Amino acid sequence: MAKSRKVISSKKFVENPYFNIMLIVAFAAFLSVFTTFKITGDDDVFWHLATGRYILETRHVPSTDVFGYMTENDQWMPFEWGWDVTTFLIYQFAGIPGLSIFRTLMFLLIFALYLYLLRRFKVSYVISFIYLFLLAFAIMDRLTPRPHIMSYLFFILLLIIICKFRYFNRGNYKILYYIPLIFLIWANMHMGIIAGLFLLGIYVFSEIITYLFPNIARKSEIKPLEKKQLFILILISFLAVVVMFINPNFYQTYIYAYEHTKMKLLETVNEWFSPFSPNYSDSLPIILYKLFLFTGFFIIIYSFIKRDLFPALLYIGFALYSIRAMRFVVDYDLIVFIFIVVSHNYFYERIKSVDLKNMLFRGAVPKVLLSAFFLFLIFPISNNKFYLEFLKYYRVTGIGINQDFIPVQMFDFMKENNVQEIGSRIFNHFGTGGFFVWNFPDKKNFIDSRNLNDEIFNKYKEIISKKPGFEKKLNEYGIDYAIYLAPDLVRQPEEMQTTVISYFCRSPEWKLIFWDDKSFLWVKDLPKFSDLIAKYEYKYITPYNYMYNREQIEKGIREDRETVEKEFNRKISEEPQGIVINSIKVIYYNKIINK
Repeated sequence: MAKSRKVISSKKFVENPYFNIMLIVAFAAFLSVFTTFKITGDDDVFWHLATGRYILETRHVPSTDVFGYMTENDQWMPFEWGWDVTTFLIYQFAGIPGLSIFRTLMFLLIFALYLYLLRRFKVSYVISFIYLFLLAFAIMDRLTPRPHIMSYLFFILLLIIICKFRYFNRGNYKILYYIPLIFLIWANMHMGIIAGLFLLGIYVFSEIITYLFPNIARKSEIKPLEKKQLFILILISFLAVVVMFINPNFYQTYIYAYEHTKMKLLETVNEWFSPFSPNYSDSLPIILYKLFLFTGFFIIIYSFIKRDLFPALLYIGFALYSIRAMRFVVDYDLIVFIFIVVSHNYFYERIKSVDLKNMLFRGAVPKVLLSAFFLFLIFPISNNKFYLEFLKYYRVTGIGINQDFIPVQMFDFMKENNVQEIGSRIFNHFGTGGFFVWNFPDKKNFIDSRNLNDEIFNKYKEIISKKPGFEKKLNEYGIDYAIYLAPDLVRQPEEMQTTVISYFCRSPEWKLIFWDDKSFLWVKDLPKFSDLIAKYEYKYITPYNYMYNREQIEKGIREDRETVEKEFNRKISEEPQGIVINSIKVIYYNKIINK
C-alpha cells in the first residue's frame, strides 16, 4: 500500500492549460484597469504633444527653444522627438483617450514580454504573476503616457535578446542583429538608452571575463563563447553604440542630456533625491523597490551556485545605479526583475515535497484564487477607493484629463475671451507651461517643466516666491497677464500667502478675472483689458479675501453690495459645487442676499 502511494505521488504532474489562460486573462484585465487613469498634474504630456505638432508642421526638429519667450533661441534639444511625433499622430487619430489606450496597450505588451521570459526560465505561472503583480505596483508612479514607456519596452526586449543568446540558444548570434535596430529607435525616443547601454555593457563585460578566465564558468551550464562568437558580440555592441548617434543632433544630444542633469534646480526636484533620502516617507513603490533591492541579494547566491557571472554583475551595477536618485529606481526594478524572480524561484524549487510544490505553484487552487483576486481588485480600482482609501494615493481611474488638477476651465475661459490674444506676455505657473503651449500653439510661455536651464528657473523663483524686486521684474519682462495653478489650494490655502498669489490679489495694478478651486487668472490694469475687467473682475469674492482679507468682503457688503452680489451669483452659477464659493456662501450668504 505504501509503495502504491509512492508511485501515485511520483507521477508527473500535468497542469490544466485552461487555468493558466484564466490567470492570464484575469491579470490582463487587472492591468488594463490599473494603467487606465486620467492625466493628473502631469504637464509634461502636453508639451510633448506640442513638440510633436511643431515637428510635423515645420518638418524640423528644433535645437533651440521654440515655446518660451524668456528662453527663445536658448539651446533645447527634444531628444524624445520620436515619441512626441508618435503620440501626436495618435492624438490626431483618437484624441487624449487614444493616448491613454496606447499607454495601456504598451504596458500590456511589456508585461506579456516579461511573462514570456519568465516562462522560458521555467518559472511557474503562479510565481510569475505574483511577482508581476508586485512589479506593477513598484512602477505605479511611472505609468503616465510619457516617453519613458519606450525605455521600459526596450529594456525587456534587450533582456530577451541577451537571455536567448546566453541561456536558450547559446552562441546563435543571429538574434543579436536586432540590438542595433533597437538602439537606433531608442536613440530617438528616450534617454533611458543610457541605462540600456549600461545593461548591454555589463553583459558584454561578463562574456569577456568568462572568456578570459574560463575557470569562472567551470561546472557551469553556460560555457564561454568561442573567439568568433565573442568577436561578433563585441562588433554588434559597437554598432549599437554607433547608431545611437543617428539622431537630429548627433553626439550633441548626449552632451546636452548630460549637462541637463547638472542643473542646480534639480536639487529641488523630488525624483533626483536618493530613495534613501530623509525627504521621503516610504510609499508603496519605494517599499517594493527596497524589497527588490535587498532580496536581490539572492541573485548573488544564485550566480555563485550556477557559476553565472552576468546576473550578479547586473544586480550590483543597477543596485548602485538606482540608489543615486528616485528617477532610476524603476529602471532597477525592471532590469533586475527577471533575475530576482529566477533566483527566488530557484530556492522555491528546492522544496523537497514534489506534491507541495505542485499544489502551491502549479495547482488549480492558487490559480483560481489569484485570478479571483485580480478580478476583485478591478472594482475598488475603478471607483478609486483602492487608491484613495487603501493606498492614500491620489489617482483617478478613467480616460482623459482630470479637470480637478488640470486647469481646463480657466483655459476655456481664456479661449472664449481671447485673453491670450489681448495679452502680450504671460507669467505662468511652472505646472501650466506645457498646457499653455498645447492650447495656444502660436503663443509662448514664461516657463514649463522642460527645465531648460538654471537661469530661467531662478527668474521664475524670484517672482513666484516674491523675492525683493520681483515687481520690477514683472515690468522688466513685459508681463501683462498671469495664471497660477494651485491644485492643493483647498487643502493648503497658505500657498496663497507664501507665493505671488497674495501680491496679484492685493495689488491695485492687477485684476482677478477668473478663479476656481485650483486656479487664478489676473490681467494688468491696462486699457486693452478694460472690457474684460469691467465684465469679469472679482473685487471682493475671491479665495484670498475669504482666507486672509475678509475685511475686503465686509467692506464690499457695506459699500458696494450690488457688485458683491453680482460676483457671488456669477461664481455660484459657474461652479455650483465649488468648495471655496460654498464656504463663502455659508458665512456671507445672508449678508449678501438679505439687503
